[in-house]
Amino acid sequence: MAALAPTNSATPSLQSSLIRSKLEVARREAEQAQKTVSQLRSEVASAEKKALQRNDKVRSLTDQSRQTDPTYQFNAKAATPDVPLKTQELLAGLYRATSAKGNAADQGLKSNPLAAPVVNPQGQATGRIVNIAA
Repeated sequence: MAALAPTNSATPSLQSSLIRSKLEVARREAEQAQKTVSQLRSEVASAEKKALQRNDKVRSLTDQSRQTDPTYQFNAKAATPDVPLKTQELLAGLYRATSAKGNAADQGLKSNPLAAPVVNPQGQATGRIVNIAA
């Protein structure tokens, strides 16, 4: 029978030393990555805080400019018409009177079938000129 060699010796094997050293390197890299992540998170938080402050400043300046600029001021007084009410009523009455005459069946536009066709600048016939000065 062959003699069994002891597997658990007091000196670590080369392979286990290599594994331990790789494990330590990986732990250091993980710790460094954690530090980098926390640093980047603090930078992001700082940038977000600055962005919020700048947005607030823009909002306040916009509100301030709206208060001083008459373009943005709300005109609280009632709008007064440019044309007095009596003039508007007179014009409306004249419109009703003239549109009633124009809409009558015997007052329509007269067409002249013998009128010459109108030629546009491109040389196309577009219709006939009607003389309504009767």
